[in-house]
Amino acid sequence: AAERAVEIDVARAEAAKRRAEEELSRRAPGVDTAQAEAALRRSLIRLQVAEKRRKRKPGA
Repeated sequence: AAERAVEIDVARAEAAKRRAEEELSRRAPGVDTAQAEAALRRSLIRLQVAEKRRKRKPGA
């Protein structure tokens, strides 16, 4: 599902990124690597979109 840049919660995206990175670093049985990689990609994209918006709208 698409998200508008103004809807992105940067703190939440950063937390999701950290969680996904931790899941991938553990490599424990039961860790769904594909799901963790997808979560990491989603959070990185959200952060990129938020950063682009921040650069376009100073003070936003």
